[in-house]
Amino acid sequence: MLEQLETLDRQLLLLINGANTPFLDTLMWTVSGKLVWIPIYAALLYFMWRKAPKNWWILAISICVAILLADTVSVHAFKNVVCRYRPSHNLEIQDIIHLVNNKRGGLYGFVSSHAANMFSIATFVSLILIKRWLTITMFVWAAIISYSRIYLGMHYPADVLCGALLGIAAGAVAYKLHQFLTEKYGKQANEV
Repeated sequence: MLEQLETLDRQLLLLINGANTPFLDTLMWTVSGKLVWIPIYAALLYFMWRKAPKNWWILAISICVAILLADTVSVHAFKNVVCRYRPSHNLEIQDIIHLVNNKRGGLYGFVSSHAANMFSIATFVSLILIKRWLTITMFVWAAIISYSRIYLGMHYPADVLCGALLGIAAGAVAYKLHQFLTEKYGKQANEV
């Protein structure tokens, strides 16, 4: 059973990675970058601040916890423990996958930190702002970034799927922390 899942995972990777074009190379490289999203992050922080200006510090702590939890767990509990080679470092397929800008990434890829981080942000923001259009937008955004990691040959689909699940859990934990801190300390800030 595990062998069949591994084979399916590899076939999906090769299908997605093999459907490359110069336009998609540029688009996926850009989407996968971190700096390009800074204006979006700033806008999200602004909208969350507007929701609770007196308790901005609770939002700041909670979103940092979401990202740190997703990122730390993805690396220390998965990548450094499972030690599954990224497709770009897998000797069996590294010569047949398409790499953009010769980027190979780190040695291990299970689970995808990009997916974990993006889905933690998407989950947390969706639970805080509770707007259907925003929830859909956030999860589509996280999915596109996660897809770009497969397209670029940095991760297998299972790496991304498990990273997304980890991110959703981290975002939910951060939301619970936000609720706790708001109940405990938020009222005092609202009374001032």
